[in-house]
Order: sequence, then C-alpha cells, then structure tokens
Amino acid sequence: MRHARDVLDEVVRQLPPRPRTEVEQRLRVLDARYLARTLPDPFAARRQWRSDLWWRRRLAGGREAG
Repeated sequence: MRHARDVLDEVVRQLPPRPRTEVEQRLRVLDARYLARTLPDPFAARRQWRSDLWWRRRLAGGREAG
C-alpha cells in the first residue's frame, strides 16, 4: 500500500488541474479507509523513509508490504 500511495502521490502532482481534482476526490475516499484500518506509528519520525507523508506514519499490522 505504501509504495502504491507514493506512486499515486507523484502521479497526482503531475496531472493537469481537472484530472488532478478527479483523482484526488477518489483518493480521499481510499485514504479515509486506510486511516480507519491502520494506527499511527509513534516512531515514524525516526524512520529513514519519508515520514513527511501521512501514509508513511501509519502501522498496518504487517498486512502490507512497503
């Protein structure tokens, strides 16, 4: 999930305004589901990967890769 969300974030930033808005609307729904199914990672700031991205600061209980 994390790698896929990283890729989506990069793609969204490169889209023209109208398609970007459409994709962002769909992502909000999926992001809400992910937030509901994961917990905050209390050690996210210490990790080497991009802890500035909110989905990188979540714990999924080992049910995902990335």
